Amino acid sequence: MTENTRTVFSVDARGTAFIDDTMMLFTDSSERLVATFADMLDSGRPRLVVTPNVDQVLRIGRDSHARHVFESAHLRVVDGMPLVALLRMLGCPTPQRNTGADLLPLLAGMSAARGWVIAIVGGGEGVAGRAAEALSQGNPGASVTAVDMPMLTSPDDPAGRAAVDALCAISPDFVFLCMGFPKQESWFLHWQELLPGGIYLGTGAAVDFAAGTVQRAPRILQRVGLEWAFRLAQEPRRLARRYLVEGPGFMGVVVASMHRRRRTRSR
Repeated sequence: MTENTRTVFSVDARGTAFIDDTMMLFTDSSERLVATFADMLDSGRPRLVVTPNVDQVLRIGRDSHARHVFESAHLRVVDGMPLVALLRMLGCPTPQRNTGADLLPLLAGMSAARGWVIAIVGGGEGVAGRAAEALSQGNPGASVTAVDMPMLTSPDDPAGRAAVDALCAISPDFVFLCMGFPKQESWFLHWQELLPGGIYLGTGAAVDFAAGTVQRAPRILQRVGLEWAFRLAQEPRRLARRYLVEGPGFMGVVVASMHRRRRTRSR
């Protein structure tokens, strides 16, 4: 599982961003992202979307399974502000951030007009239900449903089949998987041959924000890249290691990526 390789970001001559040269990143606007989703829905197949942040980028450098998850995704949508800043330094023209926490209410707001069905899977006990209720009340005509996910010992735990059957019964267009990275994506990869067509987004804490069980940082902190500090103040026990111990390791990714850019330009 552990490999400890340095992850490197790059931007090609067309302004397209990549992780390790092979994993393309989506860096465009939310409007363009919704249009991309609409095209993906036309395939009629289950499609996995990951939302890279600093924690996930560091994870794929030391965990071969997490890397496999990223490589298997059909779309990688930049989430973290530090990633946006790095891509800008590397020459990406106008990198945009699209977070799972923003996409859930955005798509719920479009649900009625587009006829989209949205499912939320995961979260703490009753949290998905509260999120679905809040989104439905805030968006008249929206179709947002909570799907129970039992406690799983592993992504291939047979108990996970119950959620598969529930999703097949409602045939959602969008499924927000809120079980944490890479567990939520691993569950998708194990069951994807049985899952109904649609877009499956690994969005972690998005369900908590939608349900109101966790308060999101003010917009000003989100814009200046300090959302992590707000979250740390709310959940210090859970997030201290991620942000204070492991997080600074992202500077190594920045240095390696910038060095790679200078070396490439000097050729």
